[in-house]
Amino acid sequence: MKTKRLIPTLVLFIFIFILSLAIYASAVIIDFRGSPGTNKVTLNWSTLSELNCKGFEIERGLSTTDFKKIGFVEGAGNSTTKTDYLYEDKNVYKSNMDRTFYYRLIIVDNNNVKTSHSEIVSVTPSISGARYTWGSIKALFR
Repeated sequence: MKTKRLIPTLVLFIFIFILSLAIYASAVIIDFRGSPGTNKVTLNWSTLSELNCKGFEIERGLSTTDFKKIGFVEGAGNSTTKTDYLYEDKNVYKSNMDRTFYYRLIIVDNNNVKTSHSEIVSVTPSISGARYTWGSIKALFR
C-alpha cells in the first residue's frame, strides 16, 4: 500500500522541482549544440521562454571544469515563444591543433544576476595549418 502512495508523491515532487527551476531561471534552454567548422565553432541554442533575460554569456574551456568567458549574445528579454540563437567562435585557430573545446552558456538576467548555466557541449574543430602557421609568423613580428 505504501508503495502505491509513494509513486504519485514522487511524481508530484519531481514536477514541482522542474517547475521551480523553470521559474527561477530567466530563460529555459531547450537545445544547445556545437558544430565544428574550419577555424571556427558554431554554437546554436534555443529557449522555450524568457523572462527578464538580458542575454547569454558564452564560455569556453579546455576541460569540463575550467571555463573563460569568450562572448555575449543578447536575449529576447521577455518571450513566451521559442527563440533561436547562434554564436560563432572564430578564435579557435589561435589554439593548438586537434584540440577539443568545451562550451557552456550562462543565463544573465536584467539585474546582471547569473541564474544558471546550460549543459556542456564538446566540439573538435578543423584547424587550417596555413592559418595556424600565418598566425605564428605574425606573432613573431609583434
